[in-house]
Amino acid sequence: MNIADLVSHTIDQCPDRLAVVHNGRRWTYAQLGAHAASLKRKIAAQGFSEGERVVLWMENSAEYIAAYLAVLALRGVVVPVYPQAPAAEVMRTIRHVSATGVIVSRSLWQGMAGEADSENLRFILREGRIVRCRHRGQAIAAPPGLAQIIHTSGSTAQPKGVMLSHRNLIANARSVLAYLRLTADDSILAILPFGYAYGNSVMLTHLLVGGKIVIENSSAYPKVILNQMVEERISGFSGVTSTYAMLFDRSNFNARSFATVRYVTHAGAPLPAELLDRMRSTFSNQRIHLMYGQTEAAPRLTHLPPEYLDRKARSVGRAIPGVSLKIIKDDGQVAQADELGEVWASGENIMLGYWDDARATAKALNDGWLRTGDVGRLDEEGFLTLVGRVDEMIKSGAYRISPAEVEEVLLEHPGVEEAGVVGLQDRLLGEAIHAVVRLKQGLRLTHQDLLAHCAARLAPYKRPKSICLVEAFPRSPSGKILRQGLREISRAALGLPAS
Repeated sequence: MNIADLVSHTIDQCPDRLAVVHNGRRWTYAQLGAHAASLKRKIAAQGFSEGERVVLWMENSAEYIAAYLAVLALRGVVVPVYPQAPAAEVMRTIRHVSATGVIVSRSLWQGMAGEADSENLRFILREGRIVRCRHRGQAIAAPPGLAQIIHTSGSTAQPKGVMLSHRNLIANARSVLAYLRLTADDSILAILPFGYAYGNSVMLTHLLVGGKIVIENSSAYPKVILNQMVEERISGFSGVTSTYAMLFDRSNFNARSFATVRYVTHAGAPLPAELLDRMRSTFSNQRIHLMYGQTEAAPRLTHLPPEYLDRKARSVGRAIPGVSLKIIKDDGQVAQADELGEVWASGENIMLGYWDDARATAKALNDGWLRTGDVGRLDEEGFLTLVGRVDEMIKSGAYRISPAEVEEVLLEHPGVEEAGVVGLQDRLLGEAIHAVVRLKQGLRLTHQDLLAHCAARLAPYKRPKSICLVEAFPRSPSGKILRQGLREISRAALGLPAS
C-alpha cells in the first residue's frame, strides 16, 4: 500500500475541502493534488525509476507536501533535509543516500547553486522547473516498500538514515488517528518541521482524513502562532517541550482563550512536571495527550490518554495499538513489573533499518525488536516510565544516576526555564554531575542559589558539582537538546579542555 494512493483517495473524496493554509494562500485538496500530479510528470520525464531517492530541501509549505506526494506516487523515496541546513550538509546527504534528484525552494537555491555540479544527480527541480540534469550512473537499489529516509539528529557522530516503509508510516498514522479521533473537521497548526518524524506524522494524519493543515514557520514569533490558532479556528496543536516553554516564556499564552482547540499533544524530550502544570492550567478545557516515540518507530510508541494524567503522573503511557513493549535488564533477561532496563519495542511501525549501515542496524534491531536505548520500567498495568538513556546514565562512585531526576529537581525552582544534566570524567568518582541551566526572563539567580536548591532536595551523591547559567541551549535542528553540547559548555565553564 502506498501513502500517495491513500492521499489520492482523500483528494477524490473531498476535492473542495481546504487542505493547506500558508502565507495567505489557501489550497484545496484538488489544487494540492493537481500540483503534485504536475510535479510527478516532470520528475518522471527525467527517466526516474522506482526506489530512487529525492532530497527535499524545503520549508514547510503546500509545495513541500505536493513534492512529497509526487515522489511517493512514482514509488520513489523522500529524503528531507532541514531548511536551514548549509549547502555542504545537503551535499553530504545527497552522497550518503545516492540521491538522483533534489527539489529545492527558491529561497534556498542560492546556497546550492554551483555546489551540485559534481553530484551524481538526475535532476534538480526549482520552482517547478528542471534546472539541471547531470545523472551519470546507475541508481543504487532501495529496499522494497521504502518510502522515506529520515536522518536522526546526531550529537557527536554522523546522523543515521532511518529507513521507513509505507507500511511503517501507515501503521503509525492509523494508531494516531484512532487515539486522537481525528476527522475531516479537524485542523492543525503545523509548526513542527515536516522533515522530522513528529512533524511528518502530523502532516500525514491530517492528509489521510482530509483535515486542514495551517502552516506557520515563524516559530520565533509566538504571538503570530497564537493569533493563527484563533483566526483559523484550530482544533489541534502539537509541540515539543521547547515549543511550550517558548510560548509560556515569550507570550501571554496562559492568558489566551482557545475555544476551538479540542486537543494538544506533546512528544520528544521529557516534559517537566512544572511545564505540564502550566499546560493543564492553560488548556483546562482541552484534552492533553502525552506521547513517546523515536524516529525509528515512525515515530510513535506510547500514548498517555488525558484521563491518566493524575493517576499515572510521570508515565509516558501504554504501547499504542500494534506495538509491543518489554524491558530488558543488563543481564539480558526480561524485567518484571517496575524493574528497570532498556526499553525494547516491536510492531508494524518499526523501521526497516539504517540506510547503508548494516552494523548500526544489527545493533538496533534484534529479531524484530527495536532497542530504543532508553531506560525505563513498565508497571503492572503496562504503563511506561522513562528515567533516561542507556548512554546518558551517570556512573558516579558506586551509583547510577539518571540525568532526568536531577533535571526535574532543578526545574522545580520557580526561576528555572530549562535544565540539562551531564556527567563529566572525574578522577575520584569516575563521573561527576554537572548542570546547565537557562533562567526565566527577567529573573536573577546565581549558581549558588541553585546548588542550595538541589542540596535541600537531593541525596549528596545526586547533587550537581557545578551549575552553569546560559542564555540558550545547544539544540539539534529538530529542537532536541544536544547532550554533547551541554558537556562542552560545562567543560568550558570549568576551564577544562574540549573533549
